[in-house]
Amino acid sequence: MLTANCNGYKVDAASSSKGLLFECPKCGRQVTLKKGQIKIAHFAHKPPTDCTWASGETQAHMEAKTVLRDSFRALGYCADYEVEVLSTGGDRRADVLVTSPDGLARWAIEVQHTPILFDAIEKRTTAYCAAGIPVLWMGILSKKMKDDAQSVPDGLTIRQYTIRPWEKWAQALAFKELWYLDPDDKTLWRGSFTDHLIHVESTSWYSEGGEEQSAGGYSRKSKRWRTLNLQGPFHAHQLSLGSKWRKAWSSPVFKLPGGVIAQLAIR
Repeated sequence: MLTANCNGYKVDAASSSKGLLFECPKCGRQVTLKKGQIKIAHFAHKPPTDCTWASGETQAHMEAKTVLRDSFRALGYCADYEVEVLSTGGDRRADVLVTSPDGLARWAIEVQHTPILFDAIEKRTTAYCAAGIPVLWMGILSKKMKDDAQSVPDGLTIRQYTIRPWEKWAQALAFKELWYLDPDDKTLWRGSFTDHLIHVESTSWYSEGGEEQSAGGYSRKSKRWRTLNLQGPFHAHQLSLGSKWRKAWSSPVFKLPGGVIAQLAIR
């Protein structure tokens, strides 16, 4: 986690000094400030702990939250990370909460870097809808994804990509698009998924009766892979943050709540 409580105040790991008493904002137990030259400054629970606040959070996740907060602040927004959102649908801790310069609009950005099931992401999104805060789900463009990608005129393409359950859900919620953040160069990429086609080679042979037989010579959709198309890169000043209404939708696999969601748009 990037923030903790110290003497009743919320403090940031990056600007804190060792030797003080820090407490977890959720469970109230003591946490340790981790601050070095390689990893991003953060707080960690002293083991053993059963607190789920920031449980399993990766370095890339914390770096992404810092990039998003700083990027929106530079554009004149009020932005902070790890902000508790009270909701009748269940309290949430927003990765990044962004408020418009005039204070009239708020958006939550959730950065997802670890596996999550349909039910969990649906529950979290429903909580934001109940709180009246549009949410934007965002992935992290990892080194492996960049290594697997090929350059195309408008960005990158990963031709064989195994879409994760949360990505399938989030891109359906956001009208078939899903944004990714590259924490290394602080850029954003607009992702969309298309079918991955497998070409079945054409073959021919002769039957015992001397008749020529043939098979193949067509393409079929892969059940395992999708193609991830990434448009970009974009910097925050090239994008605008807004809201859009969507109706509820359900399938035999998952459900999407109705309400206002957050969207990034290219200026």
